[in-house]
Amino acid sequence: MTRRSVNRIIVTGLAAAALLIIALVLWRQARPLVLTHHKAFTFESHPHALGIEAKRPIIAATASGGLYLLSVEKTALTLRMSHDGGEHWMPATNLSAPGNTVTTSAENAPQLAARGMYAFALWQQRSNADTTQLLEARSSGMSTTPPVPTIVTDKPTTDSSYSGFATLAVAPNGDVYAAWLDGRDNTSASTGTFNVYLARSTDRGQTFHHNVKVATLACPCCRPSVAIAADGTIYVAYRHVYTDNERDIAVATSTDHGDHFGPPVRVANDRWKLFGCPESGPVAAVQGNKLIVAWYTAGGEHPGIRLAASRDGGHSFSKELSVSSGIEGANHPYLSMTDDGTIAVVFSGRQPPQHGSWNSLTPYAFRIDTTGRVSATTPIPSNGSGGERYPTASLSPDGDIYVVWSGSEVSQTSLIRGISQ
Repeated sequence: MTRRSVNRIIVTGLAAAALLIIALVLWRQARPLVLTHHKAFTFESHPHALGIEAKRPIIAATASGGLYLLSVEKTALTLRMSHDGGEHWMPATNLSAPGNTVTTSAENAPQLAARGMYAFALWQQRSNADTTQLLEARSSGMSTTPPVPTIVTDKPTTDSSYSGFATLAVAPNGDVYAAWLDGRDNTSASTGTFNVYLARSTDRGQTFHHNVKVATLACPCCRPSVAIAADGTIYVAYRHVYTDNERDIAVATSTDHGDHFGPPVRVANDRWKLFGCPESGPVAAVQGNKLIVAWYTAGGEHPGIRLAASRDGGHSFSKELSVSSGIEGANHPYLSMTDDGTIAVVFSGRQPPQHGSWNSLTPYAFRIDTTGRVSATTPIPSNGSGGERYPTASLSPDGDIYVVWSGSEVSQTSLIRGISQ
C-alpha cells in the first residue's frame, strides 16, 4: 500500500468521524430535551426539622438570597422569612382572616411565588358560613402589618359555584396571573368536569382584571399550571378529559396577555383512561424559546413522571420522556425556575419494594439546564415519615435547591438543601 493510499484512508476516516460528530450535534440540537446521567445536586445527609408544626409548606427563594415559607398552621395561612438559608425564621405573619379555614386537601393547597422584593400567596379559604373564596395576598416580608387579601374571582355575591385548585405565576414584567378550576357557568356539569379560568393583575397583586375562560372539560381535581414567555405569551397546562374518559395533559395559549385563548393542544397521547379524578395536575415553565411541561400519567405499562417540550409556541410537542424509571408511585411534580431558565422539578415516590416490604414515600429531584439537558433523577434524604407526598422546592440564584415537606401525622416541617453540581 502506497503512502498516498494510506493518507487517503486517513483523510476519509477523519472526514467520516467529523460528519458523525456534526450529525450528533445536530441531532442533539434538534431534540429540545435530552436525558443525561449527570447528577444535578448533592444534598445534605439529612433534613432539618424547623420546629414548625404546619401543613403543606411551600418555599420560595428571593433574588437577594432570602427564603419565604408559606404553610398552614392549625387553620391559618402563615408566611415566614429567613435571611440565613433557613437556619432561623422570622415570626409568622397571618395571611388568612380569623374564623376561616384554609384548604389543604390534595392539590387544592396554597401556592407561593416570589419576584423581586415581593412574595405572592394564593389560596382557597372556607368561612364558618360554609362559603369559599379564592384569595391572593402580596408581602414584602418587611412590614409588621399583615397584607390585605384580594379576591381573585369576579363572581357576583349570589354565585356560590366552585372555585379552587388554583395556581399562581408572576410574569417577567411583574404582572401576576392566577388560574383555577371553576364551575360558574355549568357548561361542563354534565360531564363531571370544570372549566379553567384565569385572571391577571397589572398592579402586582393589588387588584385583578376580569376573569377569562381558558378551556372547558378540565379534570375536576387536577390543578392547572401557568407559564409565561418573555414576549407575554401565556400558556395554561391542565388535564383535559377527552372522549371515553381519557385524561391527558393539554395546553391552551394566549398571545394577548390572557384576554383570549386558542383551542387546547394535546401534549402527549397517553390515552390514560380513568373513570375518576387522579388528583394530579401538570407543571409548566418557559425556558428560552421552549415551553416545558411535566406531568404524571398511568397510561402505558410504566406509570410515572413524563416530560415534553414545544418550540413552536405550544402548537406541537416533542416525544415525551420518562424521568421516573425504577421509582414506584412517582407523582405530584413541583417546578421551580431561576431567572436564567434553569429548572428543577421535585416529586414524591418510593424505592422499589424489597423482600415484600413497601418503602416509605420520599422526595426526588432532577434539573433541566438552559440547553435542555435533563439530569439524572436523584432521591432526596428524608426522615422516613412517609408524609413526603407533596414536596415543594425553590432554586436559589446560585443554582442551589431548597426542598420542604411536612409529615403526614405530626406535620413537622422539614427542610433540606442541595448544592448544585
